[in-house]
Amino acid sequence: MPGSSSAHTHSYPDMRSKDKQASKNGKKAHRETIGPSHDKCKDDLKHKFPKYNITSTKGMPDFVLFKIAKFIELMFIELKPCRLGKNQRASPERMYLSFTQEITVLFLLRCGAYAGITYYIKTGKKFRYSKVIKLTLTNYKSYCFSTPWQERFDPDTLFTGGPK
Repeated sequence: MPGSSSAHTHSYPDMRSKDKQASKNGKKAHRETIGPSHDKCKDDLKHKFPKYNITSTKGMPDFVLFKIAKFIELMFIELKPCRLGKNQRASPERMYLSFTQEITVLFLLRCGAYAGITYYIKTGKKFRYSKVIKLTLTNYKSYCFSTPWQERFDPDTLFTGGPK
């Protein structure tokens, strides 16, 4: 037909509503869990490491702790969820280092930096944090999502005192 365009415009209401819902869920998770867990963990780390300055980061582990004395001492600490409710375990994708995080941690370890990981349990609005586990070139893979589940560290043991 003259004057008509051969290009079709399609409307994808289902995709758009899914994107909006995912965005809403992400904002809610950040407001109710991610943001508060990071804020409270920062306070917890200040108590555990009072001589260090602490800052949050993007593209690196969640926290950088640094102390300036005769030389600058740095520690990189990643925060991961263990449980988000009484019987609700966090998803494995969130409990363990992603592939990108794994690469970053490996780089830091090969450079001789201190890298650690700490877990939290959320009950209502309260958070409990585990001790900081020092990652090494020999143990870091057991904290990675890319590792088969049978070989991964079980963070529940940090809160129950049981074996790996």
